[in-house]
Amino acid sequence: MLDSFGRRINYVRISVTDRCDLRCKYCMPQTNPFFYKKKDILTLTNLKKISEALIKLGIKKIRITGGEPLIRKDIIEYIKFLGSKKINNEIDELLLTTNGTQLSQYSESLFKYGVRRINVSLDSLISEKFNFITNGGLLEKVLEGIFSIKKKGIEVKINTVLIKNFNEDEIINLVKWCGEHNFKLSFIEIMPIGDVPISRNKQYLPVSNAKEIINKELKLEPSSLKSPGPSNYYYCKSLDTHIGFISPISNHFCRTCNRIRVTSNGIIYPCLGDNNSVDLNPFLNEQDDKKLIKILQKLIYTKPEKHFFNINEKSYIKKRYMNTTGG
Repeated sequence: MLDSFGRRINYVRISVTDRCDLRCKYCMPQTNPFFYKKKDILTLTNLKKISEALIKLGIKKIRITGGEPLIRKDIIEYIKFLGSKKINNEIDELLLTTNGTQLSQYSESLFKYGVRRINVSLDSLISEKFNFITNGGLLEKVLEGIFSIKKKGIEVKINTVLIKNFNEDEIINLVKWCGEHNFKLSFIEIMPIGDVPISRNKQYLPVSNAKEIINKELKLEPSSLKSPGPSNYYYCKSLDTHIGFISPISNHFCRTCNRIRVTSNGIIYPCLGDNNSVDLNPFLNEQDDKKLIKILQKLIYTKPEKHFFNINEKSYIKKRYMNTTGG
């Protein structure tokens, strides 16, 4: 399907849970985090129904997200279902975004059912700093998971959120580490999604700063590499690696956006940075999917032209967090 601006919408990010086994300081409130009621989380049947409808409308890439998707009990059943769609050429790619804590346990199943690219959120390679930013996470467990999926032949991409006065001193080390292990890497600007105690402006570090740091020491050159996501890639010849920069604040990429998002409680957002949404639940009990298809068509066509993030506001989107929307 095309939206009203002529963009081909062929990529959906589906959150299967808003729960997570980490508590990253920029992602959700540190006290009294908000979670959906368990009864409101989409059942496996309804996840499949929404996925089927989106595939009929031309969705070719499906990324499973959370919260942490691998802590959902029936996650492998859902991945197996989507894997069958890939085998039958109904979709081109089945992708996963994870914090990495459960990868060792599931690496074999993920490969078996067709996952060939995984994004891992990793903001520090220093154990103490990782533990601090995640409120108790163990870096060693995440690294074990990363290397377990690499051994299976799954491509690894590291996503690092840039945080002022926290990890800018690790930028070069992260680039070298990813180069050494043949991991793609993307640096991401922090986004004003959900109220957290600290001002987003105090956390914000533009990707241009990271690019300048890398170029000064290692040299960067433009790259023709493209991906289904929003990364703008550069090539580092000395490390033979590609480095992506995702800039939702300083230089948004809305003109080429091909994505929509479904939350774990059945709300669909045509834009991460916009509050416009549709609750799909009233259409999931129908015997056929005609009404569901119709509402999805309308939502895709009316996808907004762009978002209006403002890093100087404490929170542009106050009551929705990244763990509820999906990474």
